[in-house]
Amino acid sequence: QQTGNLPDPYDPTPVEQGIGVYYTSLNLGGVDFAIIEDRKFKTGPLGRHPMKGPRPDHILDPAYDPAVIDTPGLQLLGERQLKFLSDWAQRTDGISLRAVLSQTGFCGGAHLHGNPKGRLHADLDSNGWPQSGRLAALRLIKRANAVHIAGDQHIATLVQHGIDQHRDGPWAFVVPAIDNSYYGRWWWPADEKPGANPRPNSPLPWTGDTLDGFNNKITMFAYANPDTAQYATPATRTAHIGKPGWADGWGLIRFKKSTREVTFECWPRFVDVTQPGAQQFPGWPHTIKL
Repeated sequence: QQTGNLPDPYDPTPVEQGIGVYYTSLNLGGVDFAIIEDRKFKTGPLGRHPMKGPRPDHILDPAYDPAVIDTPGLQLLGERQLKFLSDWAQRTDGISLRAVLSQTGFCGGAHLHGNPKGRLHADLDSNGWPQSGRLAALRLIKRANAVHIAGDQHIATLVQHGIDQHRDGPWAFVVPAIDNSYYGRWWWPADEKPGANPRPNSPLPWTGDTLDGFNNKITMFAYANPDTAQYATPATRTAHIGKPGWADGWGLIRFKKSTREVTFECWPRFVDVTQPGAQQFPGWPHTIKL
């Protein structure tokens, strides 16, 4: 129901069990969007590696070797979608700027899951895994000179990916959930220190070059953490439903073709944007040039 309005798929061949596909491109006023299906084509973690937590997608042990779970044959986008992105990156007619849309981001962009005590070292539900599939996708997004827009992480983040080194990959904006009261996530390094080369004059304490739980190179520029007070007890949680503080909201991306600039905006759900002085989440807006 959410994809029936899209152009025809790049390759309509169904996947296993006769399930249809929709990955395609959509040009809106010279901004060309590649719309991909990372959730559908991604290999599931169950049985792919020894359990390292209570669930097959949760790794709790910070001493584990990330290389052991990046095994041959694992897929993120799959060969079909990689071919699509490769072809899409080479098109030029009527295209000024590009963006890739996917279900979720291509890194582990949270440390705390579900509540302020729910620390995971790595979350395989994020598309930081499988690492080889992530790198293949990022190389094609970089070749297209595109930004990446995603969701489904329960926390808004703005990162620049690293491929071979920090800051050599595409920018990625994971937008906030429109309602985040049922499962919060936090960017909260265990040492509570910024990464190398933190963002100058940032209102946020933990920006900069770092590695996620899969040893993926990322540079954190902005994140929107929920308040922690509402998670103290079930009663405080219930009392805060429908009120600010959950870090829910919406993302807005502005494409300026004349200057090849992209501005990322991140607005809290309960802010009246029509009022003078309406404030975005700390760390936004941020403008880059492609």
